[in-house]
Amino acid sequence: MFYVKIWYVPGLEELVAGGKDIFEAALKFYFDEKYSVEYSVFTGVERYIPPDRRQVNAKDFILDPPVELNKKKPQVNIFLIERDLFLPGFNYVFAVTNPALARIVISLFRLSRDYNLVNYVGEYKVKERLFKELMHELGHFIGLEHCDNLLCVMSFSKTLKDLDNKVPYPCETCLERISSILNRIRSMDP
Repeated sequence: MFYVKIWYVPGLEELVAGGKDIFEAALKFYFDEKYSVEYSVFTGVERYIPPDRRQVNAKDFILDPPVELNKKKPQVNIFLIERDLFLPGFNYVFAVTNPALARIVISLFRLSRDYNLVNYVGEYKVKERLFKELMHELGHFIGLEHCDNLLCVMSFSKTLKDLDNKVPYPCETCLERISSILNRIRSMDP
């Protein structure tokens, strides 16, 4: 059984409640039926915002999240936040994964806005973008790298337009890689 804990900040309750099908679809794609999901609210994101920026430092957050993590369960922690994310060297990122620590952080800041970051987009567009980011980050979690095929969900998205233009699933090449990786993982399962 593969355990997943989805952490979200206050204010995202409606999105999480209405988006459980998104999480289920992404998890089922990678882990078949052999997973269990828990949901939990968390706070404390503000401590990861440097004084000279209005964004969360994704590197600091993912290395030391503001919650007590169960060392045995879950096997992956997914954090959903509303604040914008950055990594040193990047103006912003949509999400970050650290496979070694089994942690993913996804920001809804840009995913919920138009290309100019002025207006909010509809619920369907937010869920579509979130699903693509989940698929992308779970791909990194199992060991996939970025793909050169710009339509593949594993391609790197520099902009929201890049994200919107790609399909929500991996290309043939990445599907073959996923199959190989998952077969290796399953062969190690007792």
